[in-house]
Amino acid sequence: MNERTQRGFTLWELLTTLLVAGVLLGVGVPNLMEFQRTNAMVSAGNNVISGLFLARTEAVKRQAPVTLCGSADPLVPAPVCSLGGNGGFIVFVDENNGILGEVTDGNAVVDPNEQVLLQVDDPGGTIDVFGDGGQYMAYAPTGFALTRAPGHAQNATTTLLLCDERGNRDAGGRSAARVVQVIPTGRAQILRSQLDVANAVAITGGICP
Repeated sequence: MNERTQRGFTLWELLTTLLVAGVLLGVGVPNLMEFQRTNAMVSAGNNVISGLFLARTEAVKRQAPVTLCGSADPLVPAPVCSLGGNGGFIVFVDENNGILGEVTDGNAVVDPNEQVLLQVDDPGGTIDVFGDGGQYMAYAPTGFALTRAPGHAQNATTTLLLCDERGNRDAGGRSAARVVQVIPTGRAQILRSQLDVANAVAITGGICP
């Protein structure tokens, strides 16, 4: 009758395995966190650009002002423009009751009967949003960007800074932060250089070290 020899791991083999696992975790976890932060930032920037494109297109099509504004609770049934969000926003037809020319038209406030076209939640992460004007961007029926909504205390935002805990550091040759810029003709673009981010910090007064 043959005897079976049972062998387990030696202490040295076990320690080596734990060491390799520790190295892999030490390298992999930071990379995964960096990937998640980058993905959230890319999503936030692209979402704003898509929202602005929709707002501009709908303003021309409907021949009515259309506004994009930040919202702390963009997915509720009746969202409003508000501070406190970190990338969430809504796009709505800023024409109360569908009658162009009323005093509440284009006022960057979701008035009764105004249609909400898009509701976008924040992309997650710890993204701070800073603008050089009020918490809104608006388009006239011509497709041009409005400099100020009628009756609003602040000018419309033309430079939007998106920054997370990484700040304005180099991330693959470009900044980890993002800048969304709207020129007077209404065209929106994303800027990613560290110089553009530094300029946006100066313009918006934002914090992005």
